[in-house]
Amino acid sequence: MAGAFRRGIRTFLSPLSDENLAQRFTVATLAGVLAIILRWVLDPVLGHVAFYVTVFMAVAYCALVCGYAPATLTALLGFVGIFYWFVDPRHSLLPTRPAEIHGVVGFFLVSTVLVALGEANRNKQLRLNQTIVTLTAEIRERQQAQRDLRAAHDQLEQRVQERTHELFEALEHLQAEISVRERTEEELRRLSLRLMSVQDDERRHIARELHDTAGQTLAAMKMSIALIRQIEKPRPELQVLIDDLNALADAALQEVRTTSYLLHPPLLDEAGIASAARWFTEGFARRSGIEIRCEIPTNLERLSRDCELVLFRILQESLTNVHRHSEASAAWVRLERDAEQLQLEIGDNGKGIDESRLRCLVMSGANAGVGIAGMRERVRQLGGRLEVHSTGTGTTVHVILPLLESIRSSSSNAVSVSQ
Repeated sequence: MAGAFRRGIRTFLSPLSDENLAQRFTVATLAGVLAIILRWVLDPVLGHVAFYVTVFMAVAYCALVCGYAPATLTALLGFVGIFYWFVDPRHSLLPTRPAEIHGVVGFFLVSTVLVALGEANRNKQLRLNQTIVTLTAEIRERQQAQRDLRAAHDQLEQRVQERTHELFEALEHLQAEISVRERTEEELRRLSLRLMSVQDDERRHIARELHDTAGQTLAAMKMSIALIRQIEKPRPELQVLIDDLNALADAALQEVRTTSYLLHPPLLDEAGIASAARWFTEGFARRSGIEIRCEIPTNLERLSRDCELVLFRILQESLTNVHRHSEASAAWVRLERDAEQLQLEIGDNGKGIDESRLRCLVMSGANAGVGIAGMRERVRQLGGRLEVHSTGTGTTVHVILPLLESIRSSSSNAVSVSQ
């Protein structure tokens, strides 16, 4: 009995949603009328005091249940009824005494406070009700999910048993596929090396074409501009256009030369890895703003063509990664050679590589990246090894190439290509 009574009270005081507009204003109107009737019933007891007490009760209820707009309607309706029928002189809506005016002002002030407080409490209650509905739905969904999970677990147990039997049968086929895959990966590795070699040849060809065609065309354009200036003194507005055209030709020519040299620097074929590496590091330092310390001997003997090309591509890729990812302010390049091997080291003082990423690089996983994988394959082709070390204070790429192995690999590759 007590529980039913509490549920009834809770339902009576539960706020109506904003969608029930007609119901809210109907309740507000009935509350105003009931406030007037209740004041009429209590008139023998209250007399000429507390005129608006029943209206205040109705306003508070409507503000809590219906909202501020219906509560305002209740206040106006109750005020008109009380003032007309119970405030002297009765049956008049014009206040004649200061006390009546004060009562009117007090009524509207108190009603405003009640409406504001009731609206705030109503909003809190609506949010609480919405939260309760959401939590109830989540509980139902969770219970249903648990039932589904138990059913799925039972099905999974049965399927696991069936699958285990199938796996035993497929194990022999898998071993055969593994051997086929190993052979395929070896073929892919050879193809990858061949593609990188073709890519280098294509870069050399594109660099030569850029230098011989676009570069010569831009140089001829600059000569034509110079001839235009020598014909006669142009007008000022034409002179500005000629200067702009000359500046654009200079910028385009510089861009073509830089692109051509980055694709394949002529110094690599003409002077060797030492001069090409120094030229590249100096240009990279100017373009990137990173201070680079270059420790490359000036009297380094020429190496095989493949060995020098691999070292230069590793230098390019490593410094590009320094600029893109390390956030370093300084880096260094060190090249050393002895009777048996050649060592190249590129390092920086950047933020380093996180452990998971570094583990992928060390294990040569699928996520090692195209650049790192390409460098490792190039070095492996020459019989060397590539190591990547990283801490929170920087990253170092260390390449070791055995000179005799590099020479043999280079010679065999040259023979196979010619064939």
